[in-house]
Formats: sequence, structure tokens, C-alpha cells
Amino acid sequence: MFENFKTVNLTIGLPYISITSNGITFSKTAVVKMGAPSHVVLMMNEPEKQIAIQVCDAEKADATAFVRNKDNKTINVRWNNKDFLNTLSKMMGWDLSAQGYRINGDYYSNENAMLFDLKQAIPIGEKDGEEN
Repeated sequence: MFENFKTVNLTIGLPYISITSNGITFSKTAVVKMGAPSHVVLMMNEPEKQIAIQVCDAEKADATAFVRNKDNKTINVRWNNKDFLNTLSKMMGWDLSAQGYRINGDYYSNENAMLFDLKQAIPIGEKDGEEN
């Protein structure tokens, strides 16, 4: 009777990433929505100022390690690639040593991918463009 149903994980909050001088951190909600994959491919649309991740096999060219320990109850993913952070900083005109940013993600289940529009970035410490 329930063969076409999928369980729904109601993880609190929206999927997002935080970009700071220390790296890119994926929220628990983003990781859970993606199914806590071991590998993803990172893609960038420079003209549109967007980045995306898509679930892939470890053998795929350009596969990047994502969730390393699925047994850990605290799902945390952080990438500390300074070259990529510099690329994002230049593309967006950001000074990450002075300010970090939060970007909400949109999940596309048919592609098993998440898109982050960097033009929608909100400085960390602000909500909806207003200071806390």
C-alpha cells in the first residue's frame, strides 16, 4: 500500500552553506537533504555567480569527498580549500577576512543536486539584510 511513499526527514531549518575565511561549511539540513553522500561533484557557473553540488560515485572524475563518517551523529561537512575560497572572494568582491556569508540552497531531487546562488548571500550576523 505504501510502495510509492518515501520517508520525509523534517530536519530543522533551511539547507545553506556558510562561506568564511576558514572554509565552506554545509548545514546539517543541506547534508541530510542530499542523503549524506560520500562524494559529490562541485560545479560553478561563474557568469551567474552560482555554485552547485551533485551526488556522484567516488570513481567519477572530479569527485570530491563529502560525508566521511556516516556513523557519526553529528553530520558536518567543511571544505577548507583556500584556492577555491580565493576564487569565490574575487568573483564576488568579498573580503572574507572581514566578513563571512550565508547562502540558502535549493535542492533538486530529480538531479540529486543542490544549487547556491551567491548573489543571494547574506552577511553572517544579519537576517534578511538587517543587523542583529
